[in-house]
Amino acid sequence: MRTQKNKAAPRRLRRAEAVLARRTSRFLVILDRCTDYHNADAVLRTAEALGIQNVWMVEQTPPAPRAWKPGAASKGSHRWLDIKIFPQATECINQLHKEQWEIWATDLGESAKDCIAEELPTIPKKIALVLGRESDGVSAEFLQAAKHRLRLPMHGFAESLNLSVAAGLFLAALFRACPEARGDISESQKLDLRKHWYSTLATSEEQREEFMRWVKKPPSPLDDPRPAPESRRPRVPKKAAKRYKIERN
Repeated sequence: MRTQKNKAAPRRLRRAEAVLARRTSRFLVILDRCTDYHNADAVLRTAEALGIQNVWMVEQTPPAPRAWKPGAASKGSHRWLDIKIFPQATECINQLHKEQWEIWATDLGESAKDCIAEELPTIPKKIALVLGRESDGVSAEFLQAAKHRLRLPMHGFAESLNLSVAAGLFLAALFRACPEARGDISESQKLDLRKHWYSTLATSEEQREEFMRWVKKPPSPLDDPRPAPESRRPRVPKKAAKRYKIERN
């Protein structure tokens, strides 16, 4: 009988290990009072794709008509992230100070510095990057608490970018300035994520039991964390496929 030691590791778990090896808990993304949940979902997708593990969200004041729930735009990214939701900015800031995060706020004001990797201040051990709401940006509370204020260089008539696009550009600049942040995550957090991800990836109770047996001795990661080629075919909505006569996979 084949033992766990010589049994071929499931590709899903090897892919999970590839993603885990690129994860970081050094950068934290904060969504400050986002008014459009579609944008919030898109930011989650962007952050997860770039290797961010922690996202905090500050609710509207007064509260929005409904609480945030993950939607289609997130493409399921919320399943792989650690998300915390705070009712007010003050509570979030207090928790940031407690956990010794250095706050960097995005800002369109003239006092903000251009977010260019080569010109960024020294990258601390823990950065909380605050993204403001679409209408008026980061709140006064976060701006006051921020050690640095950053803006994206703009070269056209547009004054700002979509929230998820801005998030991607800010994070990309941080990773360029601090490439060692890639994979900077504690072993204890890796173990916690491994347990959660392995369980989430399973499609049956039997498979879940099989996957969980790999937790203590995880398989080697794939070289490329992307899904298999056959899974990367374009996904065309049913209505669009019918209209343009595109064969769906």
